[in-house]
Amino acid sequence: MAIAKIKHIDIFFTKQQKEKIIYLLQKLGAVQLIQIKEAHIAAQKEEATEGLGQLQEAIDYLESLSLKKGFFSEKPVLGESQIEELLKEFDIGLIIRHLNALRERIKSTQIELDKLHSTKYNLLPWEKLRLSLTQVAATEHIELIPGIINRNQLTSFDEEIKSKKLNLYFETINQKDNLVYLLIIYLKQESQIIHPLLKKYNFNPVILPKIQGAPSQIILETEANIAKLNEEKQELWQEARRILPEKIKLMALADKLSNEDIRRGISGSIFQTDYVSLVTGWIKEKDLGRLKSCLSSFVDLEVVIRDPEPDEEPPVTLENKRLIQPFEFITKIYGMPKYNEIDPTPFLAPFFFLYFGFCVSDVGYGLMLTLICWFALKKFKMGPQGLRFFRLFLFCGISTIIIGALTGSWFGNLFDLLADTNKVFLPLKRFKDSLILLDPLKEPTKLLGIALSFGIVQVWFGNIVAAIGNIKNKRYLDIALDQVPMLTLLFGLTGLGLIFLKLLDASRISLFKYATLLASIALISTQGRTQKGISTKLFYGLYNLYSALSGYLSDILSYSRLWALGLVTGVMATTVNLISVQFSQIFTSIIPFINNVSFIKVLVSGFILAAIFIFGHVVSFLMNLLGAFVHPVRLQFVEFFSKFFKSGGISFKPLKVETKYINTH
Repeated sequence: MAIAKIKHIDIFFTKQQKEKIIYLLQKLGAVQLIQIKEAHIAAQKEEATEGLGQLQEAIDYLESLSLKKGFFSEKPVLGESQIEELLKEFDIGLIIRHLNALRERIKSTQIELDKLHSTKYNLLPWEKLRLSLTQVAATEHIELIPGIINRNQLTSFDEEIKSKKLNLYFETINQKDNLVYLLIIYLKQESQIIHPLLKKYNFNPVILPKIQGAPSQIILETEANIAKLNEEKQELWQEARRILPEKIKLMALADKLSNEDIRRGISGSIFQTDYVSLVTGWIKEKDLGRLKSCLSSFVDLEVVIRDPEPDEEPPVTLENKRLIQPFEFITKIYGMPKYNEIDPTPFLAPFFFLYFGFCVSDVGYGLMLTLICWFALKKFKMGPQGLRFFRLFLFCGISTIIIGALTGSWFGNLFDLLADTNKVFLPLKRFKDSLILLDPLKEPTKLLGIALSFGIVQVWFGNIVAAIGNIKNKRYLDIALDQVPMLTLLFGLTGLGLIFLKLLDASRISLFKYATLLASIALISTQGRTQKGISTKLFYGLYNLYSALSGYLSDILSYSRLWALGLVTGVMATTVNLISVQFSQIFTSIIPFINNVSFIKVLVSGFILAAIFIFGHVVSFLMNLLGAFVHPVRLQFVEFFSKFFKSGGISFKPLKVETKYINTH
């Protein structure tokens, strides 16, 4: 339930052992290397990317050929010995060359198909043209122009030709939508008269391909060629798919080469002399035994272990119990704590668990969320972050079920509606009512009081956690001058507030007044202690007192959002139920045929009710889910973390085997 203890290590070894040492450290996956020349590693990675480019391209291409695809497709799991056996006598060059040749043939076939489809598409409107396309060309005295004109202008175009007695003939080849396809023939000597006329009627000339044969004949030949090329393409696809069994070898090799390049980059960047090499890094204290065991076979090797120096910033890794680990997802959104800080995860976990359920507070929605997360965790293999995410929301679903049962919301007022419809459902309603501790709609003020109480408790707790952090770092004076006066002030203000609300006996008012007064004097006296000059110290003290007073009130009022969200969910769910019932009744009553046939009426009414019910509750569920995550997270970040947590830590990233395609064990 803390930040893992980190040790600084220096590993001295002979130059001849360098490659083996780096290989074992990568395989161990427990040491984060430092003092590495990042520019050198980046250059090595760039070279690796170029070297692996063809291999990764081949894998991606084979993946596109695979018939089994999925969003959550799982990586194959192989052991190191299995990978070595798989890659034994594997001719990668032959596979890549064969696959590239097939890809080029498929690509060229597709280009040819695209050309044929384009030819067919362009010729289809001219299918009824009786001339060969090679004949659609100008002669010494005659011009032949195929083109398109708007159907609305064709009559006027024809009339003007006749009225002017022009030597122009046109044949209508086809009509499609609002367009007419024409073949125009006229004497070249009248071009100066005819060209303005064609322009006037927006005649658009069309350039047809110079192919021997009439369009209808060419279309038939084109279709035959398309069929033939499609068949060839399918054969090429099938031949390429026959390489699919080799994909796992390509994937294993890609991961192997990628890790070799990482090691090569590190090897060329560590500190070394003519005889000795040095690796410097960070390791978790609990992994020191594994490191020593890993390096035990080396004779000329020395490992120097020490604690981090005060001016060093060790990387941070969180170590929490299994139940708390999912809540690390929230901490990491905000940022990692520094090494000498407290991990806020175990402290925020119970609050977030409670607040999420308080915001949604519906058994039906809680069941939906729990089942979705349970299914995802059972069905799909995920990395650590994915597991934490779905486990977090699984816990949130459980919280929602508990608080929903205590507030009496089961898809809103569904059980009440069912009991009103048929007495068979009365036991469900009685069961629901027996679990209710508080009805938000009947007792909204009490619900608001509970939400504000959460705020008081968490603000107090934030200051207590700050004191725990100071104890950890042996800053005892800060506890006496910061947390003790602040907690005393909160004690006094809370007591006065409870007396004002008549929730506490007024006879104790003196205790709370004196506590508030003494805490105020202490804060004024101590909060400017780092400043120079008495006036500056006094100003900072007064300012911090004002900030504490106004901040306490605003922090607590921020928790009223829990009350608002808790009310809204039940109201939205109930509204969905009422709309689905009333809309189904209205729909069936306005259609006479349905109204006269009882069986059809029940069927249609039930279908409409179910459709609106499901759609409405899914939308309501998603909206409330978003609010129930965002607002409790905000309360942790702004109202809780501000008391003790600054973040800024660096995540622990050990050298390890990086795999893109294969999971190793």
